[in-house]
Amino acid sequence: MSIEELCNDVYNIAMRLVPDGLAHGAQGNISACDRASGLVAVTPSAIPYHVMKPEDIVVTDLFGKVVKGKWTPTTEIRMHTIFYRERKDVNAVVHTHAPYASVFCITHEQIPPVLTEAASCLTGPVPVAPYRAPGSVELAQIVFETIGSGVAVLLAQHGLLTVGTTLAEAYDSTLAAENTARLVIWARSMGSKVVTLDPETQAQVRQSYITYYHPVANQ
Repeated sequence: MSIEELCNDVYNIAMRLVPDGLAHGAQGNISACDRASGLVAVTPSAIPYHVMKPEDIVVTDLFGKVVKGKWTPTTEIRMHTIFYRERKDVNAVVHTHAPYASVFCITHEQIPPVLTEAASCLTGPVPVAPYRAPGSVELAQIVFETIGSGVAVLLAQHGLLTVGTTLAEAYDSTLAAENTARLVIWARSMGSKVVTLDPETQAQVRQSYITYYHPVANQ
């Protein structure tokens, strides 16, 4: 895939954030890495989604230096590029201020694995990274350390970040975390206790998702 095609993919996912209830205005940021060239396609800083165009996507190197584009990349570029430098299994990063997941950011609670959807698209409870200043090197580092080998992490007082081998995977993880958070909040509003999936079931569902959840042409 060319970097131009990757820019289009980033733009197309960005256009889903507002309709999917994950952002408003210019909230959040998305990127994807082309491993062949070592280039990163990333959303620009402070451009609202309703006016953003494909040509507004910025291309940087693995340290966030602009290679192509007329705008400044997201101020959270450090939080994206650290994954591309340090985790070879990560080719996409999605950061949103998803409202239900953000409830857990302000209570400093993990999002529990209560759905098969969560077990499929996540890797267990979604942990919370301690607060660090937005856009800082310290934030990038603490997020990277907290997520470990997982695919999702909450940022205290700040939102949700997911990663994946593809943009589609990273975005599916975002949707799974947000949907799980919403249902947990609803269950608690009924005065009910949520029941989590046990680790063995989570692992089985996750492996099945990785192995079988992709289109297969009829033979």
